[in-house]
Amino acid sequence: MKVLLATNNQGKAARFKRLLEQADAGIELCTPKELHIDGIDVDETGATLAENAERKARAYAGMADMPILANDIGLYVAGEGFMDAPKRTALGGVQEHYLTQEEIARKLLNFWKGIAQKHGGSVDAAWVEAFVAVYPDGSVKRASSRREIILTDRELGEVPLHLPIRALYYSKATNKPAIQHTEEEEWLEMQPVIDALIAVLAK
Repeated sequence: MKVLLATNNQGKAARFKRLLEQADAGIELCTPKELHIDGIDVDETGATLAENAERKARAYAGMADMPILANDIGLYVAGEGFMDAPKRTALGGVQEHYLTQEEIARKLLNFWKGIAQKHGGSVDAAWVEAFVAVYPDGSVKRASSRREIILTDRELGEVPLHLPIRALYYSKATNKPAIQHTEEEEWLEMQPVIDALIAVLAK
């Protein structure tokens, strides 16, 4: 089954494609770019992650005769709640195009370290992700995933520029720093996401 992923974010597309290949789900993800569809910027003004995901999916409704998949993700931190616009807060109003990727990563790293330090150096947290698939007949399927972690103020490995927070947390699924995962451990941490993808795209 072919599915349109409602984003041209190549990192996100590659991530989901790898997860679905691992699950051997028989699902082929296509990006708007691959189908020669112009990308659409959607205002994420929904009250929940699921509402934002559905807004993204519906923005592409009618553009391809296949299900349209979208997601939204947030980090919940105990004692803080959902972290709203962490990048904007971390950058302190400085626009991204004035900074190098390394500078952005360092500012984000320091922001997340500060959150952990506020709670004594480590704090329970969770990646919460909502998935919505809008089908050609107008029906909608929804699913969600939750990955429990421990956010710390210590760099546990080499900091990835695209997701610097990954160097700061332990996965509760593996009891190991995420940045040190083997491929097998990575699949274990991501199993809730795989399950949610399968659920929302099940025929």
